Amino acid sequence: MITRREILAISSLALLPASITHGQQGLPVKPIRLLVPFSAGGSPDLLARVIAQQITKQSNISVVIDNRLGANGIIASEATAQAAPDGTTLLFSTGSHTINPSIYKKLPYDTLRDFAPVTLITIAPALTLVVNNSFPAKNFKEFLAMARERDTKISFGSPGLGNTLHLAGELLNSMGGTRMLHVPYKGAAPALNAVMSGEVSATFLSTTAAIIAIKGGQVRPLAVTSASRIASLPEVPTIAESGVPGFDYNGGWMGVFAPAKTPKELVQRLAVEFNKAMQNPDLRDKMIAWDSRPMGNTPEEFARFVQEDIEKFARIVKIAQVPMQ
Repeated sequence: MITRREILAISSLALLPASITHGQQGLPVKPIRLLVPFSAGGSPDLLARVIAQQITKQSNISVVIDNRLGANGIIASEATAQAAPDGTTLLFSTGSHTINPSIYKKLPYDTLRDFAPVTLITIAPALTLVVNNSFPAKNFKEFLAMARERDTKISFGSPGLGNTLHLAGELLNSMGGTRMLHVPYKGAAPALNAVMSGEVSATFLSTTAAIIAIKGGQVRPLAVTSASRIASLPEVPTIAESGVPGFDYNGGWMGVFAPAKTPKELVQRLAVEFNKAMQNPDLRDKMIAWDSRPMGNTPEEFARFVQEDIEKFARIVKIAQVPMQ
């Protein structure tokens, strides 16, 4: 079900002011580097690549993906914060950007002050808990019982400490009474590979990555994290209906940021270009098939969203009892 926030974000595209639609400052002449904080093959990387291809096609300006892995997005974020504010370096980030202030005592940048929000790309409705095809639990209720055992050997992988996928597991430990061990990796793809090889028991995947892995016969889904079932995986039950009442956790978001001192007119022009890309029918269809509904909003709206998300994850981190690093 589309939330009120998503409806407002989508409808806001029709309300973009003339100053944004007809910005005086054009796009950079040089190629644009789009920094992706996670590994190739993960959901952020896949989505960033198809959007970059569309922007390159519609603007004739090359958009190049630069995977800057490590430290839960901090490395890519720091590189963006320190980049020249000319629109040639942008950050394609996820909810980890707004989680990090609650996880790390000291960041090499200020999450609000050192970035210029450009636009929100998508909000995923849920994450999907997946296991190896040979894992003994055949459904989430069986998994839950196993994970609650005092001497449980169940572990779950994630792209690193403090990201949305990690927090989903910690929230399940807190709300569901499970005792899963967290094992951090350097990206969602390595975490998925660890599940496939049996190195860890499970992982939470974005819907985009989950659909691809499930259709490929690589993993088996047990449950989704949203309050209600999702359209793209209607046969997969929710965690809430399978033994943990009240569990409701969306699949995170993806958005674009520029360095803080990027001229406002250029930030607005970039927002228009990304929003235009998401209106392309082929790209929209692909995003919807991945359960990543195209969003798009103004820089001002995205800035408010970021502020609210920082506050939301501060509460979740406290509930999940994740210690500061």
